[in-house]
Amino acid sequence: MPMQKSQLHRLMRIAALLKENRYPNSKTLIKEFRRIAVEEELEIECGKKTILRDMKILENEFKCPLAFDRARNGYYLKHHGWDFIAPALLDENEMLAAVIGARISEEIFPAPLKNKIRNAVDYLLQNNNPDFLDTANMDGLNILSGLYANIDPEIFQTIFQGWQTNHRVKIAYADWQGELTGRIIEPHTLVFFNNSWYTKAFCHLKKQPRTFALRRIRQAELLTSDFEPDKEIISSVNPDDFLGFEKITNVKLQVKNYTLDRLKSSPLHSKQIIHSDGTVEIPAISKEVLFPFLLSQEGNAVLIEPAYLREEFKKQLREMLAAY
Repeated sequence: MPMQKSQLHRLMRIAALLKENRYPNSKTLIKEFRRIAVEEELEIECGKKTILRDMKILENEFKCPLAFDRARNGYYLKHHGWDFIAPALLDENEMLAAVIGARISEEIFPAPLKNKIRNAVDYLLQNNNPDFLDTANMDGLNILSGLYANIDPEIFQTIFQGWQTNHRVKIAYADWQGELTGRIIEPHTLVFFNNSWYTKAFCHLKKQPRTFALRRIRQAELLTSDFEPDKEIISSVNPDDFLGFEKITNVKLQVKNYTLDRLKSSPLHSKQIIHSDGTVEIPAISKEVLFPFLLSQEGNAVLIEPAYLREEFKKQLREMLAAY
C-alpha cells in the first residue's frame, strides 16, 4: 500500500524511540507527535487509533520484533538486531518527474530497458502516494514520437551496456545496400534522433568516429576491453551536424506564414535567421535534410540561394515529375 509522508515520519520516530529503549506507548507518542508538529512543522499529529495502526504496520510489514512491557507501560524490541529500512519517500515534484519519465521511456525505449524503468517507478509508487494521482489520468499523457523501426531488444541492450559501462562492442553492421561488415566500436553516445536510435562511436575499422543506426546492427557482442569516454565525440552530438552529411553553407529560403511557424517550432539550424519579409538564412545544411523539407512544404518554401543548389533541386523535381 502506498505510504503517506506523515505516516513514514511517524514510523521513523517510533523506530528511533524503540531503539533508544524509551518504551513509547500511545499516550506518550500522541504527546511527542504534537510537540514535533509544532516545533518542526511536520504534519505528524494523530490519535490513538492511528498509533496502534502504525504499530501493527511496523510489526507486520517491517517485521519489527515488537512487544509490550506492562510493568513499564510501553513497547520495546525483543532484540536489537532489527533495523527499520525506510522506503524511499519522494516529494510531489520528484514523483511527477519519475512518472512522466516512465511514460516517455515506454514510447522510446525498447524492452527490456523500458520494463526496468517502469518496474522501478512502480516500486516507488508502492511506497509513495502523490496527490496528483488522485486527479491526473496518466493514460491521457501521450508521447506521439512517431513510427520508427523496431530494434532487436538484445542488440539494443548490448549497445546500451557498452555505453553505460564504457566497454567496446563487436557488431555486424549493414550498410544501406544490406552489405555486412564486422566492426569493433566504442559507443561513446546513445542518441534518439528523428524517431530512431543511434550511437556515435569510435570505429576501429575506419579509425575515426562514425554514427551507427541501431536498426542496421544485425549482431552485437559485448567485449571485455573497455575505453575512456571521448568528450570531443560526446560534445559533437547536436541537431545541426549529427548524421555527418556534407553541408552547404549560406542557404537562403523564401517561405510563407505556414512554413514560418513550422521553422520557429522546428528550426533547420540552431542559428537560422528569420526575417520579417519571410526570408530565412540557414548557415549550413545538408541536401539530405533540405530537399525532403522543401518537398514536404508543397511550395510554401522556395530555395533562393545558392543558385547551383537551386538548379540541382529543380533537376530532381523534373526527374520526379517524369517518373509520374
